[in-house]
Amino acid sequence: MNTHKEKINEFNTNNFASSAKRSIASAIDTIIVLIIRILFIESIGRMWIEPILLKFNTEFKEKFGTETPKRTPDHIEFMYQHELFYNIFALFIIIVLIGAIYHSALNSSSWRATIGKRLMGIAIVKNNSMPLSFKRALLHYFLSILPFFYIFYIISYQMKNDLEIYQAITGSVGNIIFGIIFMLWLQIHLFTKNKTTAYDLICNTIFINKVFDAKMPWSKIKKN
Repeated sequence: MNTHKEKINEFNTNNFASSAKRSIASAIDTIIVLIIRILFIESIGRMWIEPILLKFNTEFKEKFGTETPKRTPDHIEFMYQHELFYNIFALFIIIVLIGAIYHSALNSSSWRATIGKRLMGIAIVKNNSMPLSFKRALLHYFLSILPFFYIFYIISYQMKNDLEIYQAITGSVGNIIFGIIFMLWLQIHLFTKNKTTAYDLICNTIFINKVFDAKMPWSKIKKN
């Protein structure tokens, strides 16, 4: 009966990974994933998209007599209906999935950590110290990148309305509310006991100062 409580209580304040360690680990993982994505785009992505892009340029020039698309309804409609749009969208999804698989597979592995976390001597586990499932790790990843959608939205809003960035953020009540949620989503760990973010709380996960014994991510997880 006390086993569950003991596992929760085995972590004291010093066991929880600091924001600095998490940030550095995240930066390392970002670089690794970026390299993987660039290699993918330069190999498979280029062979996949370039022929479709050339076809688009030819068909666009034949239809409109120019090679430069403009923000006119007919140009926009043509771009959205062309196969190039759907293929680029599919490529974007695959690029996102590369990051998702990298983080989810490693965080749910015997390491309980990505390469960046491993190098920084930290790991991610459930609140009861048990390892994450792949599904939970996948949910954690997608919740962690939600702020990027807010950033894309603000940049689009800024460009569409020709505003400064602070004007875009305060351009409407909705923008202000989403801005506050965005800040809390990223910075709530400053006010939580276990240094947990909003998505940590949702996924019931914590980051701890620990390197698990498994030499490789696919090694068998040792039961405590």
